Amino acid sequence: MNRSNFRIVLLMLALILAIPTIASAQAADKKSSPFEALRWNGESPEVMVYGDWYLPVSLDGIEIKSIVDYCKQKYGNRMKKRFGEDLPVALKGMGHSLKTTVELKLVRLSDGQEVIFTEVPCTRENRQAIWQSTRVQNGQGRQATPQRDTSRISREEALADLAEFQLRLDDQFAYRHWKGIDLSAELDRIRSTLGEEVKVDELANELHVLMMTFGDGHAGARSEHMERASRYTPFLLEQASNGVVAFTPDRSQFLDPDRPWIIAIDGMPIDELIDVVRPRIADGSEQLVRRRALRELRDLELIRKHLLKQPAKRTVICTLATGPSDPEPVDLEVPMTSRRPIYGDWPRQESRILDENIGYLRIEEMDDRLIPHIEVSMDAFRDTDGLIVDVRGNGGGTRVPLIILAGYLLGPDEDPWVANIARYRMSNQFGEDHLNARYMYPMDDPRWPESHREAIQRAAEQFKPEWDHSEGFSDWHYLVLGRNNMDAEFFYDKPVVILSDANCFSATDIFLGAFAGHPRVTIMGSASGGGSARSQSFRLRNSGIEVRCASMASFRPDGRMYDGRGIEVDLEVLPEPGYFLEDGSDSVLEAAIKHLGSKQQD
Repeated sequence: MNRSNFRIVLLMLALILAIPTIASAQAADKKSSPFEALRWNGESPEVMVYGDWYLPVSLDGIEIKSIVDYCKQKYGNRMKKRFGEDLPVALKGMGHSLKTTVELKLVRLSDGQEVIFTEVPCTRENRQAIWQSTRVQNGQGRQATPQRDTSRISREEALADLAEFQLRLDDQFAYRHWKGIDLSAELDRIRSTLGEEVKVDELANELHVLMMTFGDGHAGARSEHMERASRYTPFLLEQASNGVVAFTPDRSQFLDPDRPWIIAIDGMPIDELIDVVRPRIADGSEQLVRRRALRELRDLELIRKHLLKQPAKRTVICTLATGPSDPEPVDLEVPMTSRRPIYGDWPRQESRILDENIGYLRIEEMDDRLIPHIEVSMDAFRDTDGLIVDVRGNGGGTRVPLIILAGYLLGPDEDPWVANIARYRMSNQFGEDHLNARYMYPMDDPRWPESHREAIQRAAEQFKPEWDHSEGFSDWHYLVLGRNNMDAEFFYDKPVVILSDANCFSATDIFLGAFAGHPRVTIMGSASGGGSARSQSFRLRNSGIEVRCASMASFRPDGRMYDGRGIEVDLEVLPEPGYFLEDGSDSVLEAAIKHLGSKQQD
């Protein structure tokens, strides 16, 4: 293959994958559904997709709320049944059709993370499962054999699952030996606590806490039987400069408009509460732990019950202050809410040219479909005096936006560079192409152009990983960035600022790490969360517990890991409280504009 065309082919493949297939344009069977399971929280549906429970937001761009409202108006008290069992019919009545594959926008119930799945298949099996579940719940039918209580398993079944768990981790888990965790001893401890009957939710909790000790930011264990809170805190928490702020879920105001900072909850200082929930969070960077802990505090009802051993309460007392050193903080008692507050995408900004003739490129998620957006935006920014790339709040995705943008930032006399070095577990579950989706290949791969091979050789000579456990791993694989030779591509030679925060994770860590130290690029804001894993999952045979773990050990070219560290910034600028409100000021963006202005004067 022609060298210069190698990367073009990769990018075109990514584009092709983003284009709906012919099949997806066909109407689905009228007895089909994209949801594997369905349950209701009042009049709000919650759905299972790929084994996880979500709050559905939209289906092929159609708001779920509008579908529910239509079913309520059309079918009255049979609304829930029709939504679950006759979704294609309901959509047809609204003037839409259900395709054989759909795009779903969802909010994961376990952590509030917004996700988008494309090409989700609509199947008769899904609809049949929902239909059967509804009949059993309503006492209208029963299965051929008595329904088993899957929330409990026998001791023997639990022991078999623990044995499978250990075998799977030994075979597939890239960070199995990173922290020196004695897995056998930990599993012996769990075995010693098992009775003749084992609650699946309790076993899942034990395995989740164990997985957190390995330091893998993508890891976890979950079960559909894990307890869910019935009431939540009626506010969101975020780390600002000099402390934590509390604000309403609609981001219209602080919990107390005059006192943005929250010092304590129920009399316990915020830092102490973070330490309480710390065992349930991956032993990663401090910024990752803190960010996830603040989100975990929404489930205060469960924290009180299981971690603090406190009785249930229908209110929460917040100690609020005008600032971190306020001598007279005020206690505010507020009622808990039945709806879990959602963080959503933040900041909500559009790519544009700022008044200072600075390009502002907002990348809220790493998605292949952003290729046209990046190309159009960069063309508009061609004559600007500087560029701000805002990836704050970006939890990851694919590496295509990185590959595309890198082509604009490499000078004509500059060489391609290695952005990521990794290797994966040599499990029979993974093929030799296991890292192809990460655009990573071994040094001797014949597809490398000569300029990329030379970049790999230079990087390999200097590469010394801070942790090295070669047994059971593949050869090193490399991600190389350079010009893509696309028609829209040009060299943007003005200074660039990339905005980061602790919400940046996974593919966004790779994005930030790739540009760290790059000519003309300054990273501002706060350090990213830290995680790069090629995460994969498996289910334990008897309990059905889903376990997620890294299959790839991932490093920066200087040998530092992503997990446990994150990407440091060149200039740290923490947000002021107002940043988290809809109409608030963005001090980090303002600092970036000022920084680029100073570059113009140099």
